[in-house]
Amino acid sequence: MAVAPLTWSIPNPIQDYTTSTLSPMVRSELSKLEPNQYTLYETRDSDPSPNQEERDEQEDLEARGAQIGGLIERCTASKCLSMTFDDGPYLNHKKVVDTLESEGMKSTFFVNGQNFRCIYDTESVSALRYSYSRGHEICSHSWSHPHLSGATNEELDRQVQLVEDALYKILGVVPSCFRPPYGEITDDQVKYLNDRWGLQVINWNYDTMDANGATVDYSLNVYRNLKAPKHAIVLNHETVNTTANTVIPQAVKIVKQNGYSGSRTLSDTLGFNPYKVVGQRGKRDSTWTCDGKPAPGVL
Repeated sequence: MAVAPLTWSIPNPIQDYTTSTLSPMVRSELSKLEPNQYTLYETRDSDPSPNQEERDEQEDLEARGAQIGGLIERCTASKCLSMTFDDGPYLNHKKVVDTLESEGMKSTFFVNGQNFRCIYDTESVSALRYSYSRGHEICSHSWSHPHLSGATNEELDRQVQLVEDALYKILGVVPSCFRPPYGEITDDQVKYLNDRWGLQVINWNYDTMDANGATVDYSLNVYRNLKAPKHAIVLNHETVNTTANTVIPQAVKIVKQNGYSGSRTLSDTLGFNPYKVVGQRGKRDSTWTCDGKPAPGVL
């Protein structure tokens, strides 16, 4: 289900909104816009002692499934299945989108800033705008795909903020969803990302093992063995050629045969607001670069 944005009666949302979940760059860009040119979405309540009006609003958000904390590993909607794709945007991004679209399906892409290629490259920007414009969901997978379990909060901040700034420049949105590389993250880090960045931290409960060199048949068997009403978040990698060219074209048909309506975005199958803010994308300038930022695998 789609979750409606909160309505605001305050004169300047940028000053009164929980700005700690938005980077200085995003706040600066939003300050240049009129309030009717962007929408802010609440995802968490940062006030430990809300008044009655705030409690009522909190209960309304919870009733709509807008608040999720902790590490999420399965979807919650009835007969839910979400195909998710990590490590892009890369060569197969648009092909995956087209395959899903051919069966009326949507997916969630967890993207890096600098992994297989730079997020600011022309091809990357084009791919992201292609999928986003077609209703697919774009989430963060960290800037450089490092191992995070030993990272400091400051290193986590950099990995999150660089991606969020890039996606605001490219798409005009800041995601509210994050997947740690390799699925590795500590409980304290999950809580920090929940509280500091307002992020839903989402892993998976079914893995095609494509990134580990699994055969096509192995990956397809993951889908063959999924039968509704199992609740499934499935891990795939758009960077694996056999996934895009062979597995997904068959999987989109298999899941329908197994009782699912098809793949849906995580915000749909979990019931949260996919973006913290939706504003206006930027124009390419000298800041659209991966130079001087962490290299692949580096914190």
